[in-house]
Amino acid sequence: MKEEEGVQMNEETQDTQPVQESTTQVQDESVDYKTLYLDEVQNAKKLRKRAQDAEITVQDVTKEKETAKVKTLKEQEKYKELYEETNGKLDHALKYQEKWETHESNRREHLLSKLPEEDRESLSQKDLDTLEYIVKLKDESKPVNPQHSPNQSRNINSNNINKDWTSLEGEEGKKNYEAYLTELAKNR
Repeated sequence: MKEEEGVQMNEETQDTQPVQESTTQVQDESVDYKTLYLDEVQNAKKLRKRAQDAEITVQDVTKEKETAKVKTLKEQEKYKELYEETNGKLDHALKYQEKWETHESNRREHLLSKLPEEDRESLSQKDLDTLEYIVKLKDESKPVNPQHSPNQSRNINSNNINKDWTSLEGEEGKKNYEAYLTELAKNR
């Protein structure tokens, strides 16, 4: 389509247009895209290297601060503070670890008790989330049995029996009418 426009414009302007088109084609051909791509790759490598060097420097500085702290405590003969500091953190972590392990084992036993005997052994190695999901699926698939009430049929809604069935409309009126007739039949 551009060529057709170019041909039409050539016919109108004759000499000026072809010179401009040829210079734009030469400029496009002179751009070396491979060189531009390689320059971008080199730039990305430099930036990545700079970021890695910065991370290493930060790690080194934090290590140096920690060793300097330990040295000053040693020089001041405050071994006890250093020991208590590290030991307190360790004791705290161990307490939470024990609490978590007991919670996890209790939860696992509770969930496994809800499953059938034959499935317990194979599912005992699963993680808690998986066990909870399986137990939830098993609970959802169980049918719900209706509550038994002596001397009452299942389909009767006892709340509406005393209401006048002529005042009720729609589906509720139909259900109450049936209950009303059933109640009349029982009383006779």
